[in-house]
Amino acid sequence: MGSQALSGLALVVVVGFVLSSAGGSLSPRAGLSFDTQPTGGSASVSIDAVSNFGYVPDTVGNLPLSATITVTFTDEDVLPHTFNISSREGFQIPNNYTADQLNRLFSEYPALYATSVGYQGDVSVGNFTSPSTPGWYEFVCNESGHFTEGMYGFIAFGEPVPSNLTPPHHGSEIPTTGSPIVAVVGGLLIVGILAGVLIWRRRRARLRYASNATERTDGTAPSGRPGRPPREPSP
Repeated sequence: MGSQALSGLALVVVVGFVLSSAGGSLSPRAGLSFDTQPTGGSASVSIDAVSNFGYVPDTVGNLPLSATITVTFTDEDVLPHTFNISSREGFQIPNNYTADQLNRLFSEYPALYATSVGYQGDVSVGNFTSPSTPGWYEFVCNESGHFTEGMYGFIAFGEPVPSNLTPPHHGSEIPTTGSPIVAVVGGLLIVGILAGVLIWRRRRARLRYASNATERTDGTAPSGRPGRPPREPSP
């Protein structure tokens, strides 16, 4: 493979390294963003309700304390869904809770935030003030049967979501496999290899053309083998 092809592949490797170092900056939908202040200020969270009864992302941690949290809740499913954050800190709701039991829980512990969407493409935007002390909370869908199907997740303020809290992941904010970054890097590598092969084939074709031209003019082949002698003119 020629120098141009090698240069192309080297460029692809460098670009891939830069993209990998960028972490989740290419994520098509950032789950959260917030300022650098651990207390006060503001933050934004984007949550999707997806098919098969799930949230994406289903865990959001390290949100600032005593801050204004803006929530964008989008229905990416054909069913209606809710997004209700329980105000009972550090409590994981039993997975077999019925809709009536969830309603009683939220009557005793009013939601930190509650909203709903009714159809695919529906978007709800609202805000609430985050707690003043660190802790984690569970959010659920209160539509009948959705919670028992696994439609819940966890949100934490002033700390990460504990590792032992494992919702049935339907997706994550920055996937570790099959992520857009992996797809971009893989695509660039394939393009680089194909470009290198194309350059090499063109160069080989030019050399072959030059060899044929030399053989036609002086009757010798570039490899040192005797060329075809010139044809004698007909009498």
